[in-house]
Amino acid sequence: MAIQNSKPTIAFLGALPPPIGGITVDLQRLTERLETEGYEYTVYDLLNQRKIRPGGVSVRIRNRLWWMFKYFFLAREDLICCHHVDWRVRSAVGLMTLLGKKTLISVGGQRLSDDLARGNWLRKKIIAFSLRHYSYVITHNPVIRRRCLSLGVKAERLEIIYGFIPPRVKEEEIKSIPEEVWDFVDSHNPVISVNAFKIVFYKNQDLYGIDLCVDLCANLKSAYPGIGFVFCLPNTGDADYFQKMKQRIIDKGIEGNFRFVTGSHQFYPILMKSQVFLRPTNTDGDATSLREALFIKVPSVASDVFPRPEGTILFRNREIDDFTSKVKDLLDNYERYKNILNTVEIEDNFQKLITVYQKLISHHR
Repeated sequence: MAIQNSKPTIAFLGALPPPIGGITVDLQRLTERLETEGYEYTVYDLLNQRKIRPGGVSVRIRNRLWWMFKYFFLAREDLICCHHVDWRVRSAVGLMTLLGKKTLISVGGQRLSDDLARGNWLRKKIIAFSLRHYSYVITHNPVIRRRCLSLGVKAERLEIIYGFIPPRVKEEEIKSIPEEVWDFVDSHNPVISVNAFKIVFYKNQDLYGIDLCVDLCANLKSAYPGIGFVFCLPNTGDADYFQKMKQRIIDKGIEGNFRFVTGSHQFYPILMKSQVFLRPTNTDGDATSLREALFIKVPSVASDVFPRPEGTILFRNREIDDFTSKVKDLLDNYERYKNILNTVEIEDNFQKLITVYQKLISHHR
């Protein structure tokens, strides 16, 4: 239920699309829902250096470092929410609580643990100190919750709320997908979709498992000659590795079965036309695209690197034989797996977030 009367204001420090990625899409959907509920908010898009208010009004942030310094002392919003992954931004927002601000942080994925592991003694102390001083900490899974508790965050200021908010289907976003992509989808069966933010390596491995998907497609082609893989990759990132993967596709004779989709397109329109979704990452948080697939009842196979939502079929991380076996079993027994998803409920978490916002704002005012 929207707040009436004086309309408190909420600030979000993070990023909106482009680029398309789990964090940017989550924040986009959250602020769109806030706008329909009548909330006043401002997004400080620190990736694209812009400030966005309801209705899409955008103002340029010319010097990010100088802006952050001023904002630390001069922020006027009733609630300041950090959706940024940079430990320096996270720490600065947490320390704003010492100035009497109400602050909230949303923590997902491996970034917190990595920042602590890579940092020196001082960085670790700053991260832990600032995290303990947030007014409220939202984590996206039990693993991160336990990590926050180990750093001294009090349990009463800590809650697990999964980040998924369902998409609002927009005709313009469906039409933005290139026609040749829809031609590929329509001419292949089954269609398997995968997505990644960009090519990234974690512990010297392909984080999103592009290499695994190429090998999987080759392994399945004999049993399913009409198979089509759509791999959405908004930003290619490592150009040399991207070319290497394209050559690997040619070498395995699957260039007619495997298609990369680059550019800043929403993923859900392709997902809605897919028979299977894959999440073969070698590390993860609470993946928005996986919950999205299960929400729209697309059977999904994911690596076992992290707790996955109910209904996910798991394979052993980086093991192509187990990956192939699990996906082939899914395709061979598709209706059975599809029916299982009828009993799986993926929650829209918008109202839970609103409840937290209202509680923090009411204490502030």
